[in-house]
Parts: sequence; structure tokens; C-alpha cells
Amino acid sequence: MRANMTTTNLEKKQIDLIKESISVYEKSMECRALFKGKELCFASIEEFVDDRGKSHLFRLKEMSHELFRNSTDATYKEKLYDITIGYTFHEAMKLRENLYQLEYYRPQRDMDLNTLTDQEKKVIHEIAMLVIKAETRLKEAFKEIKVLLNQLVGQLRDLIVLYKDNYLLPRFVFENEKALTRIYGRKGFENLLDMAYADGRELLIFKAAESYLKSQYFDTARLLFKKIMRTGSNSTGLQFLYLYASAYYFHLKNMFTRALQCAERARSLDIDESAHGTYMNSLEALISDITKEIKKKKK
Repeated sequence: MRANMTTTNLEKKQIDLIKESISVYEKSMECRALFKGKELCFASIEEFVDDRGKSHLFRLKEMSHELFRNSTDATYKEKLYDITIGYTFHEAMKLRENLYQLEYYRPQRDMDLNTLTDQEKKVIHEIAMLVIKAETRLKEAFKEIKVLLNQLVGQLRDLIVLYKDNYLLPRFVFENEKALTRIYGRKGFENLLDMAYADGRELLIFKAAESYLKSQYFDTARLLFKKIMRTGSNSTGLQFLYLYASAYYFHLKNMFTRALQCAERARSLDIDESAHGTYMNSLEALISDITKEIKKKKK
């Protein structure tokens, strides 16, 4: 664990890092597409990189430095990721500067030279040559950024696998499947699941459901548990979690009779106390509350 950082705080910061990394990649691809279409402007690149803390890449750099730069606990993969992000930021700032020069100085080449003195013509000619060089540097910068970002997302995959025990990660991966598939491709995304979770997609959904359950998103959790059960997996533990989540869901909906049915069915199951015992005390308390609510209604 990082110094002065609770486990929950660290896990949240790891997810934020992954999320911002995805945003950096997507924004860079957007800028690259605009550049190819000759529509890239300085305002667009500002969202990708700046030096005032308003861009995706700046935020990612600061997140990474906070987590890894001065940490004695950071792994070599995390340290390498921090270096890659830092180098990408500095290269992107060069790209930003070249774009600024082109946007604000290139129009000067269109001046009517007949109205200028020889000295002024010389200045305009020199600026025109500098603009041509800036155009070349901009093209090269985009090539370099592409290489660095390909390295970054490759290393990001390693971090996702490294953080597989982070209870927030399955939910994040489940919710961001489309974005991750855009980056890695369908096959690459499935390979990522296989590396992070031994049973691939089914285990991802189960862990995501558990995460929703811990955060008391009972409806989402019960639907995901049900989804797994429909695939043929129907262990006692899975049934218990589905009924447990359903009992809380119906209780919150003031559907007390149905909530009690789910709760009592869950309590009757022969579950592994070491795996799900922590839920049993909560379930007993819920049954007691529901019973009281039903008695009040009957009065």
C-alpha cells in the first residue's frame, strides 16, 4: 500500500488512472483524425494537452506522478508507465507549440508583398521558412505521439492485469467494454479478460455484480447475478447472492412480502460461511425489519 493512502483511496485512484488513460488515448485519436482531415485547431489540442491542468494528458501526468514517482512500493511496471506518460506529455507539448505557431503565424505568408519594404519582405520570408519547418515538426510529432501512445495502452493492459484484485476494477471494465474494445479490438479485449480473470467474461460479470452489491446497487447486482445463472451456472453461492440482492431491492421498493420471500429463501440455502457469511448478519437484520413492516401494515 502507498504511504498515507488507505486501501479504498488507492483503489479509487487506480481506477481514475485507468479511466484518464483511456480518455487520453481517445482524445489523441480524435486530434489525429482532425489533423489528417486538416481540421485540427489549437482549441482542440488544448483538451488533449496543456500546461494549466485542464487537459486529459496533464491530469494523467499528475495522477501518475502522485501514485508512482516518489513511491517505494510502486512496481517496475508502474514506474515504467509513469516514465512513458511523462515523456508523452513533453512530446505532446512540443506538438502543441508547433500547432500554435502554424495557427497564429502561418497567415502572415499571405501578405501582399508589394506593400512591404525589402526588410519586411525578408522577415516574412524567414517566418514562412519557419512555418514550413513547424509543419514538418508537427507531422513528426504526431508520429512520435502515436508510437508513445501505443506503448502507453500496451502498458495500461499490464496495469489492468496488475490491479485485477481491485474490487472496483471488474465494474469499471464491465461498464467500459466498448471503450476498451475500441483500443484493443474484440480479440484483444477478450485476451485481457483471460489474463485478468481465469474464467474470462463470466468471472468478470460475477465480480462486477459483487462490486455493485457492495456499493448497494441492488437492482444492477441482482440482474447481473441472474445473467450468470442463465448461462447454466447455478451454484448455491450464486443463488444466495441473487436472492440477497433481490431481497434488498424489493425492500427498498416497499414490496415487503416479496422481499421476505427472497430473504427467507436465501437464509434457507446451505452456503459457504467463509465466502458469504458476512452477508448473513445483514440478511437476518433485514428479515427482522421486513417482518416488522409487514406487521405494521396488518394493523
